[in-house]
Amino acid sequence: MQTLRFSYWVRRSYANLHINRFISNNTQSKKDIVEQVRPTSEEAIIPRKDRPRLEEEGLEYEYKDELDVLRRKERLTVDSTNPQYMTVVFNGEFDRDILTYPELLSKAESTQMNTLCEGLKKFTDSIDRKQIERNNHIDKDIYTEMSKLKLHGLIIPEEFGGLSLNSQLSVRMFEELAVSPTITTQLLAHTEYGVRSLLVYGTDEQQRYYLPEMAKGNMISTACITEAHCGSDIRNIETTATVSDTDPNSYTINGKKMWVTNGDNADVFLVYCKTKERHTSEDYDDRFSFFLVHRDMPGVTISPPVSTLGLRGLGLTHVEFKDVKVNTVHHLIGQLGEGLNVLRNLHGYVRTTLAGMCTGVSKRLLQLASERAIQRESFSRKLMDQGLIQKRLFHMEIDTYTMESMTYLTSGILDSFSMPVISIESALTKIFATDRLYRIANDCLEIFGVEGIEIGHPVEQYLRDIRPWSMFDVPNDVLRLLTAWEGIMSVSTVVHDFVRKIRNPIHFPGTKLRHLLTSWTSQAQAMRAPFTFKHDLWEKVHPSLGIPAKDLEYAIFVLRNVTKETLTKSGRDIMDNQLYLRRLSEIVIEIYAMTAMLGRSSRAYSIGLKNCEHETEMTFLFCKHARLRIDKLAKEINEHGYQTGDEHLQHLAKRMLIAKGYPITTPLERTY
Repeated sequence: MQTLRFSYWVRRSYANLHINRFISNNTQSKKDIVEQVRPTSEEAIIPRKDRPRLEEEGLEYEYKDELDVLRRKERLTVDSTNPQYMTVVFNGEFDRDILTYPELLSKAESTQMNTLCEGLKKFTDSIDRKQIERNNHIDKDIYTEMSKLKLHGLIIPEEFGGLSLNSQLSVRMFEELAVSPTITTQLLAHTEYGVRSLLVYGTDEQQRYYLPEMAKGNMISTACITEAHCGSDIRNIETTATVSDTDPNSYTINGKKMWVTNGDNADVFLVYCKTKERHTSEDYDDRFSFFLVHRDMPGVTISPPVSTLGLRGLGLTHVEFKDVKVNTVHHLIGQLGEGLNVLRNLHGYVRTTLAGMCTGVSKRLLQLASERAIQRESFSRKLMDQGLIQKRLFHMEIDTYTMESMTYLTSGILDSFSMPVISIESALTKIFATDRLYRIANDCLEIFGVEGIEIGHPVEQYLRDIRPWSMFDVPNDVLRLLTAWEGIMSVSTVVHDFVRKIRNPIHFPGTKLRHLLTSWTSQAQAMRAPFTFKHDLWEKVHPSLGIPAKDLEYAIFVLRNVTKETLTKSGRDIMDNQLYLRRLSEIVIEIYAMTAMLGRSSRAYSIGLKNCEHETEMTFLFCKHARLRIDKLAKEINEHGYQTGDEHLQHLAKRMLIAKGYPITTPLERTY
């Protein structure tokens, strides 16, 4: 009974908090809303783990969080955007609402998800990955089956023949499909570039023309963005769309795009090109635009598929455009000059879905590793009883749980606002998921041993197939720099005047003295036990997770201090110090991971999900170790370059480049 009362208190606290926020934007009175969402009895909010016992006793229970449904639906009907959760963290701010982990809007969505997953399980089991590997090609029978399952129309509205799934459900489908990485990567390009661009930026006429055929699988789309010489610098592309002298709505595209996903099968290309040579606005780079180009248009040339390390059958090609005629009325996506903004928003969806794919592969690898550890013996002992194997399995599990938590938190943000902006959140999720997935695959290979490197073995195939994912969209190292840049820019606008005074102590001695006193106070505050900061995050999670909440608060405190100290010491030069920027981004990744795990495990424990105690234990361990990693990174940021070894590292790297390779002679050489 004590457990029931405690769970009741948690639910009532959450409900009261949400009601106070919702009431200001709703015409109903507070009393009406409370009556609308109030459970009819204490049993209505019983943890699910207690429900079978209560069913036997004949007690009824049902809890419908209608208030949360109302709040989210209201945000989706107006032009609403999400708070910049991970941007403001650099300045020590934190929106506590992010700790309320997003849920599906209704029981019907949950039922729909389970039904779709069952169908996908049968489909993925029927795929012969070895045949795709041998032929470097996907049979038409597979595409036909995908069309029957409406996989090409996952996010397309029902009125156009699609399934009309939101981001969370769509990510869940990609997670289930990810056991076949090649097919899922093709579907990712079609769904999150071609279809998503039409849903968000397409005109009504474009949607009516393209979406029904795309939903049926009769028209496959992909994106043409990357070029050979520009790499990740998307402002440096050479593909141009030149306006006609006689018709302002007519443009001619010339250029060559490299490494186009599924270019061998695509019918429509979303082409990123330059429409102006110069800026016409100080605040916005308006030189780029997106056009839809059909495969059969005159001037479109597609190369034969390129062989790759993994993802065989992907249909990776080069596409050349020579005097291709397009029209802004029918082929332009968004507005002229809006291409860079369109690309940034599309990347948010792409990265989040890619993280869901990583989660699906991680779960499959964890399943393979567990079965191996249970069945295999070494030195007369099962692998499952050996400490080193247990450690590998633990890291595989906690990394999988973390990436899954980050993925569905980010997709939940996408579903909660009509105009979401998640450039940093999606980047952090993609970096963590792809990096940790490769580590998981390596651990799985170590558990399998030599057997795992046989050609055609599932672990060997996954190890090759997942390797390109870290370079998909934007390479992870570049994403780290972009994330740190964006965070520092947000802080610099706030503390610009303060930094200027600190860097001129002769003219502003009082400011410098106050800064020193504040630094000493911060150091003392960090050493105080228990640690306290201004956010009181423990109030937003289950009371049993108070310690991890303190760890998260400590991490936010440390990031604020090191960001301000870095700006104070380096000023604008910090933007060129990639080693420092990488460390800052690693701290933010840890903070976002801790946030996602705290919110998820708190929700799981509050509603009594199966194995919720296991979730809280993993959250405790992850946050504990994350705090240690953050301390180490902060220490390196605060030290000088010669103390961290950064200066020596750069010096030795330059010497190697001068030698154009390994500069050291063999130890067998003699000078006498």
